[in-house]
Amino acid sequence: MADRTSTTSQRTSLLSLALVSVLSALLVVGVHQIHARLSQSPPAPALQSEEPEPTEAGGATPRTQSGESCDALRIRYILQCSMGKALPAVGRPVSPRASSTAMSPESEAKEMAEAFAWLHPPKDHLADLARRCEVRFISPEITGNQVPTVDDKQARALALSSNERTELDQTLRQMHQSFADSVRQAYAAGATDPSKASSLSVEQMLDDIQERPNNGFDQARQRLALELAGMATPPAAGADLPPGERIFRLSAGLGDDFERRLADRLGVERARQLRYSSLAAPWMNSFSQSGCPTPQ
Repeated sequence: MADRTSTTSQRTSLLSLALVSVLSALLVVGVHQIHARLSQSPPAPALQSEEPEPTEAGGATPRTQSGESCDALRIRYILQCSMGKALPAVGRPVSPRASSTAMSPESEAKEMAEAFAWLHPPKDHLADLARRCEVRFISPEITGNQVPTVDDKQARALALSSNERTELDQTLRQMHQSFADSVRQAYAAGATDPSKASSLSVEQMLDDIQERPNNGFDQARQRLALELAGMATPPAAGADLPPGERIFRLSAGLGDDFERRLADRLGVERARQLRYSSLAAPWMNSFSQSGCPTPQ
């Protein structure tokens, strides 16, 4: 009886071992097949990066989601935000910064057209400007103490020839001297001591005139805004005007005078570029003055 029980136990043990072996083998085969299928799967496709479109110079210009190049966006931002900065006084202009990147002829032409349209808005817009006594300027920066000069980098940005650079520098010097002489005359007209004019800077004389009562600056801005809108008649030539009005009207005409002088020397198209291009910002100002005088 004991021998039969022992034999039965041995058979059970052998059967258990056989089952364990078979299961282990199946598990190994299954793992091997899964690994084989994974290793045979095609690799995931690589992500395609969108390359920015090349510029004319061969570099890459990043673009916004709307597809507009960032360079064009920066140029338009500089152009639009540089305009409309009110000045507390003539002679304290805020110059827009010049673009630090090269511009295509198309971009430059577009921004120049925008600047021209800002300075010469349609008649209905001029009426709105007149109601708030606003006058706009794009004129050379010659109302301060120093004459702006054109350095090598600025000359290269606009591809100025040596002759064009000389003519531009000479025009700026001549206009600065002429403006200083006019300010000196306006200062002496109402000064308690006219002889002091020879020892004062242009900015000091302007400050003195603006501190005088009834200097005429605010009234000149109001009248000129109305005249530009066709709502008032300009004063007759040689009319006796307050010192501030004489200076303000002179300042308002500096841009046209600058462009006219350069057109005679360099041609109309070049003169317009040297006034309206943002690359001309080192010697040009774009700003506006507004605010109607308080009734007395």
